[in-house]
Amino acid sequence: MKKLDIYNSIYFAVFIIGISAFTCQKVDQPKLDYIGVWQTQNATINVRTMNGMFKYNFTPISIPVVLTINRDGTAKCLFGNKETKSLKILLNKGNVNKNGVIYIINCGKPGKLSKSDPNEKKRLELWVKPLDNSGKLSVEIRQMDVFDAFPMGELLLTNNVKRVIN
Repeated sequence: MKKLDIYNSIYFAVFIIGISAFTCQKVDQPKLDYIGVWQTQNATINVRTMNGMFKYNFTPISIPVVLTINRDGTAKCLFGNKETKSLKILLNKGNVNKNGVIYIINCGKPGKLSKSDPNEKKRLELWVKPLDNSGKLSVEIRQMDVFDAFPMGELLLTNNVKRVIN
C-alpha cells in the first residue's frame, strides 16, 4: 500500500509540473499590430472524434473565420456561424522564438462549426503566432481534449481594414 502512495505522489508532482509548464498570463493590451479584425473566407480544418480506444476519425470542414482582437486584451471569434465573445487573450509565458506562439485564446465550446461537423462538444483554443513581414496573421486552431492539444489546422488571416477596436 505504501508503494502505491509513493507512485501517486510522484504522478501528482509530475502532473502539477506539467500543468505549470503551460501556464499563461493575462495580457492587459496586445501589441498594436495585432489589434483589429482578422479574417479568412475559407479555412479548412480537421475535426477529430474518438472511435474507440486511441482510435480517431477525422472530418475536414471548410468555414469562414473572423477573429477580432481588442485593445483591452479581449477577443471574439466567428467560426462559420458560431460566435464566441468576451474571450481573454493570454500571453504565452514560454519562449516565443522556440515554440512560435505569442498569444493563446481559449474559445470554450462553441458547438458545431458547420453542418458537417460531427463534434459539438469540442473545446477550442487559438494559438497566435508572431506576425511576420507578410502582413498575415498565422493562427493554429487546436481541439483541446483532456491533455491533448490536437492541431485542427492553421489559419492564415488577413486584416484588410485596419481599425482599432476599443
